[in-house]
Amino acid sequence: MTNIISTLERETKNWWLLLITGIIFILSGIITFVYPVASYLALAYFFGVAILLGGIFKAAFAISNRSSLHGWGWTLVSGILDLIVGGILLSNPAISLVVLPFVVGFYVLYAGGVLISLGMDGRHLHITGAGWVVFGGIISLLLGLGILFVPAAGAVVLITVTGLSFIAQGITYSYVALKLEQARQRLHHVPGISH
Repeated sequence: MTNIISTLERETKNWWLLLITGIIFILSGIITFVYPVASYLALAYFFGVAILLGGIFKAAFAISNRSSLHGWGWTLVSGILDLIVGGILLSNPAISLVVLPFVVGFYVLYAGGVLISLGMDGRHLHITGAGWVVFGGIISLLLGLGILFVPAAGAVVLITVTGLSFIAQGITYSYVALKLEQARQRLHHVPGISH
């Protein structure tokens, strides 16, 4: 029993890293809606910062849970890819109006896949509501496909879909983080186990 408890404690100890990731994405989505007149260049810069920060926290979460998280390698790869995409967007602020919708579309599509993987890990850990994480990933996949198939829809659609995607990802990451924290708290109430 003690081995199971210590394993679960390791798997849930860094729940707050995902919460920070979620908060960053929620704030990014809100800012996207508050300043819709911002140019594509501002969106590219802002998007780059959000992706870069999200990548740092995802990579840290994956590394700190590598011994217990089944999909830790995919989460680490996701964080590294976020760092690369964020760095590219920040180092090339003059990214063209034609290319940005595709960059955003592929990123949102990819992020949906990561959320689905995270939800599947949640199911493995018996976290209630992991299906909602998978659902959030599916929503992100659909938003990404929408951007890719209608890139000429203009800045308003791109900003709206980007904002919605950021908020959906943020809510999903925050939800998973809070579920991990709840599981961690329950571990402290197991009778006969010293913590």
